[in-house]
Amino acid sequence: MAYKSARPSVTEVRIVEAAAQLFAHNGFKGTTTRDIAQLANLNEATLFRYFPHKPELFWAAVESHVARVKLARDTQTSLASDDAPAIVVPLLVAFLLDILNRQPQLRRLLHVAAFELPESDKMFREHLGPIFDMVCAYFKRCAEKGTMRNVEPSLASLGLMGAITAHQGLCKLFTEKEPAYPNAHQAMSAYALLWLNGLLPGKELAGAAIESSPETGVVRCEQTSTAK
Repeated sequence: MAYKSARPSVTEVRIVEAAAQLFAHNGFKGTTTRDIAQLANLNEATLFRYFPHKPELFWAAVESHVARVKLARDTQTSLASDDAPAIVVPLLVAFLLDILNRQPQLRRLLHVAAFELPESDKMFREHLGPIFDMVCAYFKRCAEKGTMRNVEPSLASLGLMGAITAHQGLCKLFTEKEPAYPNAHQAMSAYALLWLNGLLPGKELAGAAIESSPETGVVRCEQTSTAK
């Protein structure tokens, strides 16, 4: 698997952006290099000078989106400092919702990569593995200290990601609602409360208040109840 990453030219960026759009919409097999060249407003011969092979172009398109996935510094600090799950979980939810809202093509590209090019695991691990490892390690420490239920760390991490992604993607299919919630704050509150109710030992957070600051991006969950 080969893909480009360092300082692309303007033409290369046009090609990659066109490729990402078409691969996300039509899949790998359903997209031709001719289609990509036409969308990028250049001829196919020029495209091949930058990307001689279609798979190489696909990986460049995927990487262009995956490489943008970064945890905010505040979230990294909270994870490393073992802040309470009531603080960290809303931050993780906000992080996932931000990716889904700002990079709608990323989810579709990951699906295409996973189902049509199974060798994609190397790229996923390279770019997303460190984030996954950090979140898993945090959940493991929380379980060991008793600040959350004894849940397998990878289940908590992948479950959180999968539940939010699936609900956002399938809500229209089953409920005819798009988006699932009228605004990002309500979505963040609902997902955070769901997971905190499942993860925290003996806590009832139905009345918890979750606040977010549009200016700073800080998300807080204040527990208003006591342990049973």
